[in-house]
Amino acid sequence: MYPVFLMICLPVAYLSGSINFAILISRWARGIDIRTVGSRNPGTANVGREVGKGWAALVFLGDLAKGLVPLILAKALVFPEGNLSDYLALFLMGMLVITGHCWPVFHRFKGGGGLATSIGVYMFFVPVEFFLALLVSYIAVVLLFRKKQYAYGQIVPMFFVPLAPLFVLLSTLFVQLKLGGTFRVGGHPWYVVAGISLLSLYIVLINIRIVKGRFSGTNSV
Repeated sequence: MYPVFLMICLPVAYLSGSINFAILISRWARGIDIRTVGSRNPGTANVGREVGKGWAALVFLGDLAKGLVPLILAKALVFPEGNLSDYLALFLMGMLVITGHCWPVFHRFKGGGGLATSIGVYMFFVPVEFFLALLVSYIAVVLLFRKKQYAYGQIVPMFFVPLAPLFVLLSTLFVQLKLGGTFRVGGHPWYVVAGISLLSLYIVLINIRIVKGRFSGTNSV
């Protein structure tokens, strides 16, 4: 049944990611296509600038949830074991949710950078190390870049995306602490370390594409 479950869950993950809350909420709230204004990126930061911070918060929560909720449901109902095969299925789902956000079938394959959605995926696999990476990134921006425009929306992700796999690796090598339930620091199998590293690399490559598109003058969504 594993291949059958996989064939069902992977398309569902992609379709979940293809629901772009920035596009939907900006149309509903202001009657605009967020892909044609500001940075033209259909994500939280552009909605915050062009539509409003309250609407941006809804976009962020929606994008985070579509990365986190499908994985929680799949683990509870379909892939409950912590072995390599179940992790691989869940990891592929997480990657496809992000892919759906960046290239959504519902919006002519023009999406955003996947940062908010990737946060939901990080939270599912390595919540403690991710929150540590996010906290360190936030502190670094407060100390070094707080006067820079859009520092929190743009620079914080530049820190936490590479820091997350680094913290996962370091905690796996030097720490093994259970915090209760499924939460723990360190003690991750090799495939979790490898998966989080691949996830961060994927996010970096996606956003390099977006930056190159902006400088080339194309629609970089």
